[in-house]
Amino acid sequence: MVPTIIANTIIFGFAILLSFLIDFKRSIKYWYLLVLFFAIGLVDNLFHALTMTYPDIQLINTYVWNNNLIFNWSAKLYSVVFVLLLLIPLKRIIMPDEIGLKIRQNKDSRKFSMLFILFFFLTASTLGISSGKTPFDANTLLYTAIIPGVSEELIYRGLLLGLLNKIFEIRFRFLGTSFGWGAILTSMVFGLMHGFRLGNEYQLHFDFITIMLTGSYGFLFALLRERSGSLVFPVIGHSAADFFNFFFRMI
Repeated sequence: MVPTIIANTIIFGFAILLSFLIDFKRSIKYWYLLVLFFAIGLVDNLFHALTMTYPDIQLINTYVWNNNLIFNWSAKLYSVVFVLLLLIPLKRIIMPDEIGLKIRQNKDSRKFSMLFILFFFLTASTLGISSGKTPFDANTLLYTAIIPGVSEELIYRGLLLGLLNKIFEIRFRFLGTSFGWGAILTSMVFGLMHGFRLGNEYQLHFDFITIMLTGSYGFLFALLRERSGSLVFPVIGHSAADFFNFFFRMI
């Protein structure tokens, strides 16, 4: 568990360092938002390590798919509850609307969102088909269809993105969508969380393909969040990307 905590500290610490390099004055002014960003990110990712180290606190038993990927329902469920409970003490700092907790979409965003959902379906299907056949597993499909999209979008494109958006004023445009440094930094963190780790002997492991792929997906989810103003389509897109990747491996 210690190597995991150190790796996560490095990732979120690096994001904060970049924040000061991007805009030192505003990072100093809003230092408490960066502290929240760091602390929330660490605690959220600590749930995985805790539930793996102490199985008794698992709400649903963790299982390994295809001797490779660990599906940890409990960590994701704890993450969702954690973020939702945080909204109570943080209500004077950030409101639910500012992290995308609303159903109503921004004007003229639905066509953009639907095109992105189609893109996620096509890319995930292509990756799944090209990855080779694996045994059918209904539990895996249920997990990928529900929990990563909800928990990870709520934390990365929701709360963490919302906090960083309150710091940086500079905005960019891509595909007709306005976004800021928050989208870039959270996407970087998202990629590193999936492709960087420390071994038991504290050796560094980088999976650059995974970092680039998940970081790119994270950025596209962030664009959906910024364009629509809601987490609804980012969650749908994330779930589609995960589900159809595995589905087309199994059929």
